Amino acid sequence: MSTSLRLLLEDFLGLMKEEGELDVFLPLLMSAMGHEVMYRAQKGPRQYGVDIVSVGPDETGVKTLFLWLVKCGDIGRTDWDSGPQSVRQSINDVGVYLRSHVSPQHQRLAKRLFIVTNGDFLSNISETLAAFLEDWSAQRGVFAETVNGSTLAGWVEKHLLDEYVLPSANRALLRRMLANVSIPELCVSLGRSLIDAVLQGLAQSTGSRRAATKQLLNAMRGIRTALTVLHIWSSSEANFLGSYIVSQYAVLASWAALHKKLLAGEKYACVEFMELLAHQSQVAHVYHERMDSYYQVQDGFANKLLDHVFVSQHVFDELGWLGVQGCLMANMSAVNGSSGVELEPLAHAYADRIAALLESHSCCALPVYDLHATHIHAALLALVVCKRKDVAEQWLHALCARLHHATGIRKFLPTTASFEEVLSVRHGNQEIAEEHVRTSTLFPILAVWSAVLGMDELYHFLREQVLLRLDKTTPNFWSSESGFDDVVAKPTKLHEHGYGEPTYFFPQDPRRFLIAMSRSLPDAEPLEAGTWYQLRAPYIPLLAAVHWGKQVPRVALVRQAIAFASLAPPGSDQTHSGNTNPSEDSTRSVEPA
Repeated sequence: MSTSLRLLLEDFLGLMKEEGELDVFLPLLMSAMGHEVMYRAQKGPRQYGVDIVSVGPDETGVKTLFLWLVKCGDIGRTDWDSGPQSVRQSINDVGVYLRSHVSPQHQRLAKRLFIVTNGDFLSNISETLAAFLEDWSAQRGVFAETVNGSTLAGWVEKHLLDEYVLPSANRALLRRMLANVSIPELCVSLGRSLIDAVLQGLAQSTGSRRAATKQLLNAMRGIRTALTVLHIWSSSEANFLGSYIVSQYAVLASWAALHKKLLAGEKYACVEFMELLAHQSQVAHVYHERMDSYYQVQDGFANKLLDHVFVSQHVFDELGWLGVQGCLMANMSAVNGSSGVELEPLAHAYADRIAALLESHSCCALPVYDLHATHIHAALLALVVCKRKDVAEQWLHALCARLHHATGIRKFLPTTASFEEVLSVRHGNQEIAEEHVRTSTLFPILAVWSAVLGMDELYHFLREQVLLRLDKTTPNFWSSESGFDDVVAKPTKLHEHGYGEPTYFFPQDPRRFLIAMSRSLPDAEPLEAGTWYQLRAPYIPLLAAVHWGKQVPRVALVRQAIAFASLAPPGSDQTHSGNTNPSEDSTRSVEPA
């Protein structure tokens, strides 16, 4: 992670202009390195080649006078010796500064010249520059060396971490987020606020296209840098949960901010979003790898958590996260073809973890909370796309059987009640309030999956036995209105955005049920209108639903199940399709044009 952080910092520093950005940032770095800044860059002609002067310890601890000559971008032959602002002329001017501008108290100090750029010194001047600096240093008794963007990034990583690559108003949020890594709930809240603050500028951008592009790059790289430092901090605290959830939010918030640019194929937006998605995938890999022992050990989470309600909540959270990551890896593998072949084993690894968790924790047979129906859907998607249909069918049987049992003892029905109310019902004599089991999002998902997997007997069992005993509970789907991609990062807006669909249509023929559930309502946003659909990114609505505990839009949910199970679309003459991407008629993905 240290190497990737340094590369990210190098990219970020490379965006800075010499005047007003790089020459303002460098004094901050010098202060962090223990230097006292004696002279800062000012507008107008420079002081004989010197942009910044500082006094501080060198690498051996000797107090030294540092002279900083600051350039911007790659330095080639033209930059070396062409005009009054050339590198060669600027270095020669430093000789004048040394003779006439060094303060008396600094005359006896060792002196060092840094020729700094946020780019590279190109190979076509390397020999010339080295020979010139050797002669110049020998004549003046001043050690001179070049500092490129990579070296500068290393100093930033070492002395500043990445706090100053973010706007000053957000530095406090960054510090507080890092300070609360061990308290995931607080860390996540602060991380979301930080990401919102960074992205807010993109919505308010009114400058030129070039300025907007630079602002986008600054924002996205700033977010990735903050996430990377958070991940490193999490490693030191051995607690990756906050880092994992914040990285999920970063993907959703960035999608909401950039999806129109992604659809337009804007190169920088596509590249930056894919880099962010790669970071989130890496964080997920590290998190779930560390949790493997809990997945494998019988009742592993029950041995750590105090109450079965906590256990159920955590286990189904894990199932949902594993499902989303498995679907993401499978989708990226399918979209990228031969170049994505290395992602397929990662998808199978997530499916294996789901299978292990189902085997080791009996509470997987029914969630305490109805909102975990979406997590079940995500996990089933990952299982079937990774050819673990046998595991999916076995789990589906267990879920339906346990739900049937809960209809007779209603306090065990998946509920929308608060944690405190659930404890009072499960451990006391209090009856479950009917308002907390008035709707069920789990039942229709089980009906969809039993139909998709061709488990007709199970579908009929749900329809004829379970549904009849849910006489006071209404099965419920949810559909979105237009603009779904805009609200995936805002839970309140996401909740208000669409509308619930009480579902009473469960016909005798499961295939007829799938055909009906695959059709949009007249007022709902057509599936094809969503940016996520057009860009073949089915993980976006899935991640949004799992992250916020909301529902996947009905048509998307049903068609995802059909496509990931490799069935033909309802109503077609085929019975199978090799396509594992729900956006099977899309021709593009989130890749730079």
